[in-house]
Amino acid sequence: MAMYATKHKLLMAVLCINISLFSQTLSLVKDINTGPINNSFPHYLLQYNNKLHFVAGDGSGHKLWSSDGTSQGTSLVGPILPTNGIVRHLTACNGKLFFSYDDGVNGLELWVSDGTTSGTYLLKDIWPGNLSSNPQFFTVCNGKLFFQASTATRSQGLWVTDGTVNGTSMVGNQYASPFGSTSNFIVLNTKIYFEGNAGSGYGLWESDGTNSGTQQLLAGTLNSGSSHAILGNKFYFSKMDQTNGSELWVSDGTTSGTQLLKDIAPGATGSFCDNFITHNNKVYFSANNGSTGTELWVSDGTLSGTYLLVDANPGTAGSSPQSLTSFNNSLFAFCYNGTERVLYSSDGTLSGTVPVKILSGISSVPYTYVFNGQLLFCAGSGANSIIYSSNGSSNGTNPLAPTITTYYNSGDNFLAYNNELFLPAFYQSQGLELCKLSSVTSLYENKETNTIPFYPNPASTSAFLITNELTLKDLQLYDSKGQVVTLSGNPTNSGLEINFTHLADGVYLLRSKPDIQTVFSKTIIVKH
Repeated sequence: MAMYATKHKLLMAVLCINISLFSQTLSLVKDINTGPINNSFPHYLLQYNNKLHFVAGDGSGHKLWSSDGTSQGTSLVGPILPTNGIVRHLTACNGKLFFSYDDGVNGLELWVSDGTTSGTYLLKDIWPGNLSSNPQFFTVCNGKLFFQASTATRSQGLWVTDGTVNGTSMVGNQYASPFGSTSNFIVLNTKIYFEGNAGSGYGLWESDGTNSGTQQLLAGTLNSGSSHAILGNKFYFSKMDQTNGSELWVSDGTTSGTQLLKDIAPGATGSFCDNFITHNNKVYFSANNGSTGTELWVSDGTLSGTYLLVDANPGTAGSSPQSLTSFNNSLFAFCYNGTERVLYSSDGTLSGTVPVKILSGISSVPYTYVFNGQLLFCAGSGANSIIYSSNGSSNGTNPLAPTITTYYNSGDNFLAYNNELFLPAFYQSQGLELCKLSSVTSLYENKETNTIPFYPNPASTSAFLITNELTLKDLQLYDSKGQVVTLSGNPTNSGLEINFTHLADGVYLLRSKPDIQTVFSKTIIVKH
């Protein structure tokens, strides 16, 4: 029998796991907005000068705070002004903290801080008077901070700063730039790439922070708000033109090296690629080819190596993959099957892209963070977000216990600092405040490796599972949506024969039922 498996070159290594809930220890760092059920909404968490810095509100606006992880060491930095202004776009660059703020006199302008109250001040009133230049889309490149700001003579211009007044200036005045989001500032080596308009139409521009080094590379628009990914010495992004619509492009930062990689959805509409992420020398993203809806795709940078990984929601509706994350040497994505989100894992191949677990009752997973060897994610939206933890397996994907409710907001919400995880969480009667997790551990974990020959694979009409430990009633078969499908078969002299004639072509996951304690195994099957 071993020789037969060798002949067919298939001896599948299967991870055998028995895992229950994940426990955690949550504690309050500081009740910033005191009083019952008053929320301080901590966000923009980042580490600077060996301290945790973040934005939170104490009832007099949302200001900059710092913390060493203790209540006594958590204090307001500023700005200390008689105004309820809100600190926005907190970003660390070149040894300083930058943000935009409205002090009630100068409008929404560019501020800087060294982490002290005395060192927090208005850096430059870009639009003098009480009008706002609205600095935003802060992006760090080559030791400088690039951003968008407006003046009376140039709306939405490109600006750069080194943290000094004289070093804060608009780069050229020949174009306006709407950008769309921080995602449309692409950093490659020592330059940024962005969407600009010199008066003759939009195009892809580059800048090194100088006037002479700022120029247009190619005509056409970037997809406003879409993301991008860097692989090797190139960036992958979504660009729109009148012929192909919004499609997948690649660039090495030169005009000749900027080109359409694949016309995924032929025609003038395009595929609207988004949610880019680089993992194991491949780029993963979401795209709509016009027939499957928005699904999970992958590219190795070649035309033939760019393809649909899984149709997680068969039909034209699409699964709208969310929160693509690299974890434990796999790519994880949260796909919508038409009813709820399903956690998928992928190794970049069709057969290696499989559903891990259906997240019952969850329609959105907007945020993920890897901490302490676990994939943490917010399931839900707004103030109804529950934190889950996953080790990449079905049994190992569960809500944290006791339950932690958080509030997903724009900006960085979680931060690992001094071996603890800091995050906004609803803590007892204090409301949404800065809290920390000192641990996220599995209550039960038992791992071993088995080998189960399964042949042939891919299969057409039937295939054999060789094991004396599992019978047909011990098994479950899942389709690409994570739904259990009918399983039929018969024992034979060659093993357990599983019938595939009634199944549609695609990728399936065969696993033992969770209540089978002697062995917990899984194998991937391709039906063709």
